Amino acid sequence: MKFGKRASGVAILALFHFGCGQPGTSENTATTPPPASAQAVFKMQTGPFVLAEKAEVKSEYIVQTKLIVPQDLAPQNKWVMFEGPVLENELIAYRFYLDSRHRSDIFGKKTNALVMDTVGWEYHDIMDWGSDILKVGELLGIGSPAIWYQDSLFTLSDCAEKTVEIVEAGGQTASVRFTFKDLKIGDETRTIVQLWSLPTGRPHSKVELTVAEGKLPEGAAFATGIVKHLPEAESGTEGSKFYLFSWGKQSYHGQNLGMGVVADTKYQPVVRDNPLSFLVVFENSAAGVNYEFAAAWEMDVMGVKTAADFKALLLK
Repeated sequence: MKFGKRASGVAILALFHFGCGQPGTSENTATTPPPASAQAVFKMQTGPFVLAEKAEVKSEYIVQTKLIVPQDLAPQNKWVMFEGPVLENELIAYRFYLDSRHRSDIFGKKTNALVMDTVGWEYHDIMDWGSDILKVGELLGIGSPAIWYQDSLFTLSDCAEKTVEIVEAGGQTASVRFTFKDLKIGDETRTIVQLWSLPTGRPHSKVELTVAEGKLPEGAAFATGIVKHLPEAESGTEGSKFYLFSWGKQSYHGQNLGMGVVADTKYQPVVRDNPLSFLVVFENSAAGVNYEFAAAWEMDVMGVKTAADFKALLLK
């Protein structure tokens, strides 16, 4: 397996400050469900990123709308709150790491309230609102985008410039756009755009991948998957839907967790062997692909307790 290398250089685009939050707070919970809503949470410290100080909290966190990601941004940094943008609705929350991993992670929720704009760095503990519930590491997490080319897996990592911008801050849908300028795919490059969104009412987050130049290199295809924390996953088709999911004691804290991917069969999804992830390659996706990923934790507000229940939720 090949994983993209990290590039170099730092630049920040027009950051529009329209709110702020203090680190280390986790106060919002709800006793009655609020109206269905979604939000994008993207906060960053006020100073520039300094690699030697990546784990330090030196200022308040300010809401951002757009950023050219520093290309030396490292994992486990505290410069960006949650290490990347978060999309949340009344059922669940997800994040994408902004460093070169560009993997997705899950926050399980024990409340229907929108809370991620108030949560601090204690999110690895199980709190009244919930917790970070997935160990991602160098794996595909849940639904992370990748490219399959010449029998190798390339994550969206090795690019000349990576930009993130909030498209919809909240309401019935929250969404974020990532642009990977001159992403390296083997010996070729392409500019890839990822639109990532989360509506209300479902735990299903949508990923839309397109190629600015029109198509991927000849023989390349988009791919995704879920981390292989369990020995087996179930896959199949139902009508025009392809699905892949796993269920079992695979959460960060050891509880049952379901993770799955759903896509239209027109993209010709094929499950391929991979040592780290349950991998799906969309063989008909040279110009782009749309798919959804979803999760449910046995302690969250959705009440899913079995593999059969999670499968029904995934295909709903």
